[in-house]
Amino acid sequence: MLVAATCALCDSADSRHKVAAYRISICTECWHGAHDGWPQSAEPVLFQALAKQGLLIPDRNEANRLPRDYAPPADFAL
Repeated sequence: MLVAATCALCDSADSRHKVAAYRISICTECWHGAHDGWPQSAEPVLFQALAKQGLLIPDRNEANRLPRDYAPPADFAL
């Protein structure tokens, strides 16, 4: 039986976007809402996802938001 995942940010059943850097799945609405970076309301979920992976919080972008996608430093031991 296939179980559909829900959006990590809003619990919508439409979690078709895989965000590799944070290892979360989100819905189309949340994906489009983060085109200039993640809204502040998403930060607790993102911080938790990063902590679970042992990753540092990325630098904020020009809009003072966490980037929608990023690559950890190449020398960061995962």
